Amino acid sequence: MNGGKWLICADGEWPPEPIWRPLVEQADVIIACDGAFQQCLDRTVQPNIVIGDMDSVEEARFGQDNESVQWIRIEEQENSDLSKAIEHAAQHAPKNLDVIGVEGGALGHIVAPFFALYDAPPSTVIHINESRIMCVKNASLAFTLIEIGSMVSLFAIGRASGVTLTGCEWPLNQERLEPGTRGLNNRSINPTVEINVDDGAVLVCIEPAHSGPLGK
Repeated sequence: MNGGKWLICADGEWPPEPIWRPLVEQADVIIACDGAFQQCLDRTVQPNIVIGDMDSVEEARFGQDNESVQWIRIEEQENSDLSKAIEHAAQHAPKNLDVIGVEGGALGHIVAPFFALYDAPPSTVIHINESRIMCVKNASLAFTLIEIGSMVSLFAIGRASGVTLTGCEWPLNQERLEPGTRGLNNRSINPTVEINVDDGAVLVCIEPAHSGPLGK
C-alpha cells in the first residue's frame, strides 16, 4: 500500500496507552520490528508486517501460516531493525509515519533512533512518552495544535544554515546552528510553531506543557 498512515513499533518501551492506542487505530499499515511482534500480540495489536533479522522472534511464530502478516527477513547487521523498517516504509511514500517503542535498553539503542530520522521520510515522528521528535532537513515544517508553553528544542545534525523559527519565545531568523545545546528549551508562545532549514538537518523535540491544546 502506498501513501496512508504507517506505524512502526520498535522493540523498546512503548509510550502510555493514550498515546499509542490512537496511533494504532488510525494506522493503515503497522510494522513490527522483530521482537516487537510479541509486544504487539501482548497488546492485541495485529501488525501487517514483521521486519528484521528475526533473532528475537520464536521460530514457531516466524513463517507461520498467517496470511495477514508479511514476514520480511533482512539478515544484514549494518542497520538497525528500526532503520530497516523506516526504509521499507519510505518505499511506499507514507503520508504519515509514526514510530513508538524506542525507549529503554542499551544507550546505543536509545540514541540510534534519533539519527535514523535523518534518512526517514519528512513526515516521520518518534513518540517518546508524551513528547515528539522530528527531523527538518532542507525543508519547512509547521507543527500545529502545540500546547502554549511547551518546550521546543532544536539540535543540528552537522551544520545547518538558514534556520528560521517562529511561534516561540526566542525566534530565529536565518540563523546558523552548529551541533550543541544552543537550541535547548525554547518555549512555544503560539499553537503553531514553524521551522525552516535552508541547508542541513535539525532535530525538533516538542515536550507538552499540558496548558493548552494538544495534537499532531
